[in-house]
Amino acid sequence: MVKQFQLYRWLRFVFLLVTGILIVIAPTKSLNVIIYLVSGYIAIYGILSLMDGMSIKRLTGETNIAIGLGFGALVVAIVVLFIAKLLIKLVPPVLGIILLVNGINQFRDSHEAKKQVNINPWLDYFYSALLVAAGIMFILQPPKTIIFIYQLFGVSLIILAFFEIINSRLYRN
Repeated sequence: MVKQFQLYRWLRFVFLLVTGILIVIAPTKSLNVIIYLVSGYIAIYGILSLMDGMSIKRLTGETNIAIGLGFGALVVAIVVLFIAKLLIKLVPPVLGIILLVNGINQFRDSHEAKKQVNINPWLDYFYSALLVAAGIMFILQPPKTIIFIYQLFGVSLIILAFFEIINSRLYRN
């Protein structure tokens, strides 16, 4: 069981590191590769989960959740292949609308608070203006914002990969 736990950690480390590096180096060219990597990662996880479930079933004779998780992961891997590009294209406009509405609400709340408490909330106004500007940019320039978000995501994946290695070392013993 501990050996399997370490195998999952190494699988996550390799996936996170390779995916993060690909995204940071070539964000526009790596999209298809990343979709295949994500789908492959989920499929490998599903296969390992099925193997664990079958092993437990052989030992105990009982069906367990690992088998269901394995089949579910295989289905998700197939679904990711077919709908990932559509979902990625929807992220910037939806995020832009959310930021725009949040910025307007922030401005309104700051303005209402100004009436009740006698202060000028300039930082709140500035923050709400930044939210509105970011929202408009996300709505009007989706390809550029996808690349920017994508690169931030890549950097965070690389950081997570190193956390996986650190945790692997901590839990090794």
